[in-house]
Amino acid sequence: MVSFVLPAYIGQVKRILFAILIAVTGLSAVASASYFRFVNGNPRQNDQMRLILDVASLRLTKLLDVNLPDTLTVAIVETQQQFDSLAGGRIPDWGAGAAVPARDLILLRRPMMNQYPGSLSDLLEHELAHIALHKRVNGKYVPRFIDEGFASWFAGEWTFTNITTVASAQITRSLLPLQKIDEVNTFHEAQANLAYSQSYLVVSYIYKRFGELGFLDLLDAFAAGKGVADAFRIGLGVSFWDFELDYRQFLANNYTVFTILSDTMGFWIILAVVVVIGYLMVRKRKKDALDRWKEEEKYESTDFDYTGSDDEPWKDPGDNEDSEDFSSRR
Repeated sequence: MVSFVLPAYIGQVKRILFAILIAVTGLSAVASASYFRFVNGNPRQNDQMRLILDVASLRLTKLLDVNLPDTLTVAIVETQQQFDSLAGGRIPDWGAGAAVPARDLILLRRPMMNQYPGSLSDLLEHELAHIALHKRVNGKYVPRFIDEGFASWFAGEWTFTNITTVASAQITRSLLPLQKIDEVNTFHEAQANLAYSQSYLVVSYIYKRFGELGFLDLLDAFAAGKGVADAFRIGLGVSFWDFELDYRQFLANNYTVFTILSDTMGFWIILAVVVVIGYLMVRKRKKDALDRWKEEEKYESTDFDYTGSDDEPWKDPGDNEDSEDFSSRR
């Protein structure tokens, strides 16, 4: 669900955030922030998006040591056809947004932009991160697991759902080879969620093991036109084969069924499921027992009418059995 800042507070929030940014980054950095042009948005939403993008652009400038374009366009489209046309290719129907770095363009699709799993802020930060990353590598090829991983990592798109997605793939041995993620736009939504989750963890793992400078060195190798194997060897000092093996081991050590159980939200969700299943099982047992008792009572009851019994068809139902026996003994 999208959370909107109330209009009365937008100006105040902007002043506070920009005061903090000026104090941290200096006035020159704020003055050099990109200008954002909006197409088809309503004024209130445009103000909110501009604030989000202003802050994100300054964070990206500092994080990647890159200058963003002077002007960026944010276009809101209504149909899949418009989305595909402006993006220059087929965008999956599960896509809420897209970045076109070569045109300094961010596309948002209504109503999907308002149904994004995170928030409008996450979506905008994710797409802007794509543009910043491609500026850092001078428009050269960068694998999707780095591209999508950095965008998701920068936007903080990590929830309990991502944990269960990776842990489940780990348990079922269905993790994706990293270079397979280049085909993410052809994946169905569930497989795409796994691809994004794995990509997030690739970048997170690089930052933890090699640090910020290691990640920047890797991007510099891609900027120099290196392929994946050479870029990892030059930028991180490891072969891509060894990197993926170590990354897989990182997942094996950190994303298991115990990870789900140890997560607070996971514990309560699993507990709730157990309670519901337990309740349904008890209810079924009670119903089965009640049905069994009714069946037993039917056969044990003495309230039967034997006068019309077929067990002794030669007897006349109207005869009195006692009087017949007495007369024969006479």
